[in-house]
Amino acid sequence: MIDDIMFTFEKNFLRLKNLIELYKSISTGQGRKPTNSLDILRATTVLAHSTLEDYLRNLLLWKLPSENQEKINNIPLMGTSLIGRPTKFSLGELTLHRGKSIDEVIDASVKEYLNTVSFNDTSDIVKALTSISITITPEMQNLFPTLNEMIKRRHNIVHRADRDVSVGRGNHRIKSISVQKVEKWKKEIDKLVIEINKSFIV
Repeated sequence: MIDDIMFTFEKNFLRLKNLIELYKSISTGQGRKPTNSLDILRATTVLAHSTLEDYLRNLLLWKLPSENQEKINNIPLMGTSLIGRPTKFSLGELTLHRGKSIDEVIDASVKEYLNTVSFNDTSDIVKALTSISITITPEMQNLFPTLNEMIKRRHNIVHRADRDVSVGRGNHRIKSISVQKVEKWKKEIDKLVIEINKSFIV
């Protein structure tokens, strides 16, 4: 299963590399680049976050169903919650799942739950990894400040069109972004995935 997860991750990671190469191919000269070319880097930042989220969700989809009761108690039975929070359900609701095994119901419930899960900072990443019994190593922790920076920047791009809304910025100019910064975020994502994958080496 980890091979399938990495196959998808590597395809997405290649897309990041291709976007960065595209930016470099059309960006020439010195000084601050035009906003329209920098938008390629902003799109790359959003895709970088999505690449990490997709990898983490696939790990959870693989590992969560086999965790113990304590670990999956916070996952609602499929069809009983729209927001991913566990709710009480009556016995009659189980009739919707007649003919399914317990494992099938757990798998489907985890899959539905993961549609509501997002990673808005590295504390969400820690919560996800610990839920599947992965130890947070010092090497992972060293990556978190840079990854938090990437996640925060992605949020500003998606929700504020990357405007700088800090005090005293007048008409809220668009924030600058550099290819070096985006490449660093990409590199740190790769390092985190490598560290996580060490947990699956027998």
